[in-house]
Amino acid sequence: MVEPASAPPVAARLFDSPALRQLLLAMVASLGYLMVGLVRGFSSPGVPSMRQRDPHLLEAPGAVSWISSIPPLGACVGSLVAGPLLQRAGRRRTLLLSAPLALGSWVALALAQSYGALLTARILTGFCAGLVIPSAQVYVSECARPSARGVLGSLPALFMSAGILLGYVVGALVPWRWLAGASALCPAALLALLLPLPESPSWLSARGRTRDAEAALSWLKRPPLTPAPHALPLAPLQGGAAAEKGGAAGGAGTAGGGVTLQGLLQRSVLVPFGLSLALMVFQQLSGIDAVVFYTVEIFEAAGGGVPEHVAAAAVGAVQLAANGVALLAVDRAGRRPLLLASSAVSAVAMAALGAYFYLLEHGRAEGLGALPLASLIVFMVGFSVGLCTLPYLMMSEMLPAVQRGVLSSAAGSFNLAVMFLVIKTFHDLSGALGEAGAFWVYASLCVASCVFVLVCVPETKGRSLEEIQAHFERRHVAADGDHRTEAAALEKGLVLEKAPALEKAPALEKAPALESAPASAPDQYERTAAEDGNDTARARKDDAAKSEDEKPEDTEQKGREENHVDSEHRTET
Repeated sequence: MVEPASAPPVAARLFDSPALRQLLLAMVASLGYLMVGLVRGFSSPGVPSMRQRDPHLLEAPGAVSWISSIPPLGACVGSLVAGPLLQRAGRRRTLLLSAPLALGSWVALALAQSYGALLTARILTGFCAGLVIPSAQVYVSECARPSARGVLGSLPALFMSAGILLGYVVGALVPWRWLAGASALCPAALLALLLPLPESPSWLSARGRTRDAEAALSWLKRPPLTPAPHALPLAPLQGGAAAEKGGAAGGAGTAGGGVTLQGLLQRSVLVPFGLSLALMVFQQLSGIDAVVFYTVEIFEAAGGGVPEHVAAAAVGAVQLAANGVALLAVDRAGRRPLLLASSAVSAVAMAALGAYFYLLEHGRAEGLGALPLASLIVFMVGFSVGLCTLPYLMMSEMLPAVQRGVLSSAAGSFNLAVMFLVIKTFHDLSGALGEAGAFWVYASLCVASCVFVLVCVPETKGRSLEEIQAHFERRHVAADGDHRTEAAALEKGLVLEKAPALEKAPALEKAPALESAPASAPDQYERTAAEDGNDTARARKDDAAKSEDEKPEDTEQKGREENHVDSEHRTET
């Protein structure tokens, strides 16, 4: 049967699917994280290749550790620069800016002929990674619908694992210069595919560009082109727009785009920001980047008979597969359970790897040659299901919309600074404590991560960004209310202590008679405030004051009495 001519093609119907459009956007943005994975995975196969083909590049003292650890320093700077760019230029434009810079830095790395040129190129690749890390994560989270944000928000981490694996595999097959040249294809693809995509509707709305935000929502979710369908999606965003415009009115001293110092210091901002920083710290202190950057060296030191590059590729493949599992589980199992399981499994794996090196140092590791590979595979599985993906995802979920760009870049920069310290100090830590001691330190920090998540981290599964922000704002208001209640209770301590005595006072026994005397009614209600409660006494006093129409001066007296009811209580007592 011939299909009617009016029916759209199958491809067109598929592309009209909101889920497919959001998935395509998330995958294109995640190409930036594929580039980040290539930056992280370069040194493990690249440094051994340099030793064989260009040993003069590694003659400087500490050259290997600097070549491996310098990209996070560049990324730290790039992440700080990304903050103002995210606020002023937007999420998509910041990603677009990173692509040509990354393309040039990879080409410069492939052509480097000196140690200085090599370090400069590595710093530039790290700088571009720093631009990408907060930009892509925030862009994907703000464009995804709440029910799919966990899956789509985990795609960047999945692509980063794919980039690490790609670097391991290609680096095992070709020299390091060819690896750098091949890596340049990733930012080129990002630049080409990102151009037709829309900007984040949250950012557009926060800038007051309502029509552009509606157009972006239409591209992402395909609602009917009428005002009504857009009213609900845009309603929560208008709060962010108003807040940002209000902050912009502050003018000087802003971090860009209406972010004020006063706004940053609110408890409803500091609490989620502190949680984000803590998750970033525990992510890095698990030892993940010591493993990623020195995988080949770790297997060389462990022995075991498995070829180093094969073992490294196996670890990378397992990490990629585990990230895929985490992507499917994050919106089903929830954030907290995955973080708890991730920290616990990572701790066990690091403890086992440390035990192997301890036995190796004492000559009792015979028959345990497969334990290092098994331990690192288990570690990658444990790390990937939670600690790998969720810190950045939860950061983009918990941070308020107005401050999200600036604070996410600051958190990303902090994460990269900790990454640099972990990578740079791995050899020093291993030299001071031995490989066994180093991995046991990482294991203990994974246990600390488990405790922190159990005690402090809230669940954000299935909640919209606005609901999560409202959660922290309610906690802020509740905390302020508790402080005010406590202060009021302290001020009223004397009255509360005297209340039992007042119940037996003769004046209170004559209260019914006093009600018939309008002139003295307000005073009588002041005396009974301790017994009836402030709210009831004020209501009764209002009624009494209204009955005294012939005395207008009593209205002013009533206002003074309401504002100073506590001091009046103490006076009457």
